[in-house]
Amino acid sequence: MRPLLLLIGILLSTVCVAHPPWGIAVDKAGNIYFTDIQHNGMGTLWKFTKGGDLIALRKNFHAHNVSLDKDGNLYSSHGEGNHCMIRISPSGKTDTLVNTENLNKFFGGNATVSPNGQVYFGIKKHIWLYNRNGTRHKVNKEPFGWNQAVMVDEDENVYAPDIGKGNGQLVKFSPTGKTTVLAENLITELDRPRDEHNDVLLGMAKDSKGFFYVCETAGKRIVKIGDNKQTETFYTSEQGWTPSAICFKNGTTYILEWGGISKGPQIITISANGTKKMIFNYEDYHNG
Repeated sequence: MRPLLLLIGILLSTVCVAHPPWGIAVDKAGNIYFTDIQHNGMGTLWKFTKGGDLIALRKNFHAHNVSLDKDGNLYSSHGEGNHCMIRISPSGKTDTLVNTENLNKFFGGNATVSPNGQVYFGIKKHIWLYNRNGTRHKVNKEPFGWNQAVMVDEDENVYAPDIGKGNGQLVKFSPTGKTTVLAENLITELDRPRDEHNDVLLGMAKDSKGFFYVCETAGKRIVKIGDNKQTETFYTSEQGWTPSAICFKNGTTYILEWGGISKGPQIITISANGTKKMIFNYEDYHNG
């Protein structure tokens, strides 16, 4: 093989194993915020307005997640080289909450903020609560097998997938320290060896009834978790797409789909009556 072709092949294989972003959020006005690691250098933090305009809030920003607190402040973190978390107020003011090259202090590639404004991140098989004075508190006592996403609800319950145990578990950690396995065997078994980097569990959300949902990339589906660890497939992406993030707002489901390095991202909505609609596709938008 020619050296140039070999180099291109290596670069493409490196990009292909990149984990897709797992963040999407919708504010009270109906504006959608999502992350994208494909465009504008290392990636982009996007705002898709209710009126249909696409606005880049941050370019060359390698963000996997985005979240809103109860006051409407937007949070996202950069997870390459310098690891930083920013907060953008409803008026547009931006603050940098943390900026470090020390992954033990803060890891921007696996971070979120609770509705109450508390910062959490995952690194070295643990989830950490990051205090504003720079200290951190370990959330889970027993280490994960492998974790790469985290979510926190309004009661400061922490939810995180463990793809290294039970063929994919979803675990809940209460503020009092109680650990509960909500479900396991969540990763679809395919007719090939499992890819530990890409057959994973990513974006999570809780609906108004308290049911939990998690995006599962091997089966290209979203799993709904009911009582007593019972699970069912809530949504399956069409061929060529993978659901990576989900959120609920005013009875509507919002799903962020990843198309690999060559297409997307795109956003799917499901209405309260079950009507599915693609409301945004990156290529379609830029093609008018």
